[in-house]
Amino acid sequence: MNIALLLHWWWWKSNENWFTWLQKELNRKYLDVYTPNLPNTNNPILEEQLDYLTVYSSDFNEWWYIISHSLWWQLAMKFIEENQIKNSIIIMVAPSYPWLTSDLWEKVFWDNYKYLENYFNTKLDFDYINTLNNNYYILLSDNDPFINQEKAKKYYKQLKKVEFIEFQNMWHFNSQDWVFRLDEILNYIK
Repeated sequence: MNIALLLHWWWWKSNENWFTWLQKELNRKYLDVYTPNLPNTNNPILEEQLDYLTVYSSDFNEWWYIISHSLWWQLAMKFIEENQIKNSIIIMVAPSYPWLTSDLWEKVFWDNYKYLENYFNTKLDFDYINTLNNNYYILLSDNDPFINQEKAKKYYKQLKKVEFIEFQNMWHFNSQDWVFRLDEILNYIK
């Protein structure tokens, strides 16, 4: 059985942005789709969200699709690492990277960035993750106000099987930027 896990964006819910469209498309491909509303999305605590996802870990076999947006790449990667998710397709849309907090602090003065620092700086064992034989697809936009393409690429080149897909004028890939669907994701769903 093929299963997809969709991890929505920080502050949002699973039925917002392009996630509703994607869930319908994946259901048409006869996939079981999990779209949990993660707890405490305004001030996320990684351990709390990992605990919340443990209900899904028993369903994992060796062929999953995990699709995450923005900040939730840390959650997706830690979930993959801790649950030994292998031989799967991992799609990350506008994923953040560890030193992003300091970059954003200069641009955005939201109080809750201090809460996100630990989330952003999650330690990952890339040597181990690379043994799991997953394929990673990373979607980046040239005018994303939060994610710098070059910094993201530098970080994600630590993944052995990674492909970068570059877009123009897609901003941060959300409905505020008039992005309500991402047909390109379907190219990686077999």
